Amino acid sequence: MREPNAPSRLRGLDWVLAALAAAVGPHVPNVPAWVTLLLLAVCAWRWTADLRGWRLAPLPLRVVIVLVSTVAVFGTYRTLNGIEAGTAFLVLMAAAKLLETRTSRDLTVVVFIGWFLLYAALLREQSLSQLPWLLGSAFLTAVALMRVHAPSAQAPARHIARRTLQLLLQAVPLALLIFLLFPRLPGPFWGVDSRSEARTGLDDEMTPGDVSDLSASGDVAFRVRFFEATPPPEQRYWRGPVLHEFDGRSWRRPSAQAFPQPQVTFRGPAIRYQVTLQPHARRWVLALDLPSAWPEREITQSFDLTLLSARPINNVAAFDLTSHTNFTAGTSLAESMRRKDLALPGDGTNARSVALGRELAARHVGNPRATVSEMLAMFRQQPFEYTMQPPRLADNAVDEFLFDTRKGFCEHYASAFTVVMRAAGVPARVVTGYQGGEFNPFGGYLIVRQSDAHAWSEVWIEGRGWMRVDPTAAVAPERIQGSLIDAVAEDEPVPGRLRDASPIWMQVELGWDAVNDFWNQRVVRFDAQSQFDLLDRLGVEDPDWRALGLGLAGSLAAFFLVLSTYLAWRYRPPPRDWPGRLHDVVVARLRKRGLTPGPAEGPVAFIERAERDCPDLARTLTDIRKLYAALRYGPAPRADDLRRLKHAVNSLRV
Repeated sequence: MREPNAPSRLRGLDWVLAALAAAVGPHVPNVPAWVTLLLLAVCAWRWTADLRGWRLAPLPLRVVIVLVSTVAVFGTYRTLNGIEAGTAFLVLMAAAKLLETRTSRDLTVVVFIGWFLLYAALLREQSLSQLPWLLGSAFLTAVALMRVHAPSAQAPARHIARRTLQLLLQAVPLALLIFLLFPRLPGPFWGVDSRSEARTGLDDEMTPGDVSDLSASGDVAFRVRFFEATPPPEQRYWRGPVLHEFDGRSWRRPSAQAFPQPQVTFRGPAIRYQVTLQPHARRWVLALDLPSAWPEREITQSFDLTLLSARPINNVAAFDLTSHTNFTAGTSLAESMRRKDLALPGDGTNARSVALGRELAARHVGNPRATVSEMLAMFRQQPFEYTMQPPRLADNAVDEFLFDTRKGFCEHYASAFTVVMRAAGVPARVVTGYQGGEFNPFGGYLIVRQSDAHAWSEVWIEGRGWMRVDPTAAVAPERIQGSLIDAVAEDEPVPGRLRDASPIWMQVELGWDAVNDFWNQRVVRFDAQSQFDLLDRLGVEDPDWRALGLGLAGSLAAFFLVLSTYLAWRYRPPPRDWPGRLHDVVVARLRKRGLTPGPAEGPVAFIERAERDCPDLARTLTDIRKLYAALRYGPAPRADDLRRLKHAVNSLRV
């Protein structure tokens, strides 16, 4: 039984709650669990209160809930701004609003909060995989709004859904026009930073095991579309962060980068390509080793030749780059850089590796190339194993790997090789990045996955400069010339192994990736330059913001003209037929005699009364009545009846 003064049943409350839940769905992995649970609890309580007629929460309680929620969000994020904190706060405000929903106006506010949550989800993630959920949620939210404002509480749900779908489809052309032509600032269409803690990718620190953990993921790291021929696998080294500092176990980038940049001489043909990076929350721009040209307004090059974006890559980003695989990096090495890339911990860690390096230096005095060659020969000839499941290493990790376990991944080999080179007096550093890539024939581009993560070394050779040395290639050349699957044992879990075993599934996955690439290129990355390119293809010479504004205004005017014309035609009043129009003429003429049709008097009955009241017009009116009845009600009027009726009406003189 309903309590006194309890709220009445709200029309559309069930739809609003369902739409709100759908809008919150994409945010569940990114907001604290207590936020989601609180919203679900409030939704369940509000639904029950509507069914049983409970009183809503009093104002003091609602104020306390809002204040506590605000403090809790601020305590979690240390701010109320940004997508992460803003989304959590918006979810809590939706819950607070449900505590006082008494009218359709209140429900409308909740619906619009749902719209904002959907928009926030789009800002956070623009992947094609979540598009069906967002479209379905948007449709459900629109249906909820229509249900709240339906003229009748008994209106069928299917009717409301069909009407909502019609309205949304009518809005699609307008949405496309605004998307294509609305002026926007340079940069991606999704201008808000969609930073997320879930991003994966390379870091500015490497400890044995980090790259192998990253390589266990089959997620796409970036895609590359070459403008000419695709280089062979052994040349596909994608340069990322370069690590110089070593503490005995981990490698790091230097905190200060006040080092001179080497002079690079490029030889051979240039390779032009476009790299499209997935969000990784870092500034690294993965480029084919070694980049020679890049968009200077967006990218800079560090002292160790790594490309850095002006801001973290928190959205899908594409850059047009040029690289050379044949180059000479530096003719002289600054003393500060030499000290940095010869430094080893002085605490006695990895003593056996240091001793090995000194032995090599003693055998090859003044010949660093021979030192490098002997170390690589050691990897090739001795029983080293390339594996993604190496044993754990203690504090002297390099020693244990080189002389005990001899099982490791690329970071083990790169780290050990670099340590031995430094001990031998050869400046060396670790380069992390990716190697290889899979060609997608559906899209004509290269897919580089997280499983292609790789680490190698660079050594300084007088007269040659910085030279890439990949110890992994000495142990497992199939990793460089093929893929990770080719390099490890068959019983090791490697991303893509099952896919490669099924040609059909491989084609499906590559096709889906091509669709994703099209989505990223044509929708997510649709920016100001894309708009200008569109106008150029449409014949606009030297497009600018003015041309874009005029194009938008003209397109909108044309759209609304077409829409207005259609609506005017669609909802035009039904045309009067000739018998009806001629009867109106008769009524107008008889009105001069003081005769007008009664409230319930039909056309035939009115003319019969006029025949009685106007004997002088009776003959003509009789002809008119008979012809009108034949045309209006007769089963088969004669062809000349309409002509005869027009003649009779014209002859009616009052």
